[in-house]
Amino acid sequence: MSDQPLLYVFQSAPYSNAHGPEGLDAVLIGSAFEQSMSLLFLHDGVFQLRAGQDISASDLKRHSKTFRALQDLGVEHFYVHDQALLARGLTPEQLMVDVELLDAAAVATLLQQQHRVMTF
Repeated sequence: MSDQPLLYVFQSAPYSNAHGPEGLDAVLIGSAFEQSMSLLFLHDGVFQLRAGQDISASDLKRHSKTFRALQDLGVEHFYVHDQALLARGLTPEQLMVDVELLDAAAVATLLQQQHRVMTF
């Protein structure tokens, strides 16, 4: 496993654009190279992890369930900005994976500690 940390940042709502699936594809590719990976969810990106999403009325492919499998592929941490969750009326219990809540200062520190940051 690479010792150069890689952070994937999700900041867009699921199913509103291609950023969610593209980000997941990037994470899956990174897992093949045994990268040290973590995910950070900011802004509307916190909705990527919301459990029980119903997209049956749309023509979109469901990608959110893939987040559950990422821990088996080497993703070490799922970080969520606490204020983003609060501002959207969500709680950690409503998310499909266990997350680590970070305040704004901790988010800034996390971003500074990364070798590479990919934003979706």
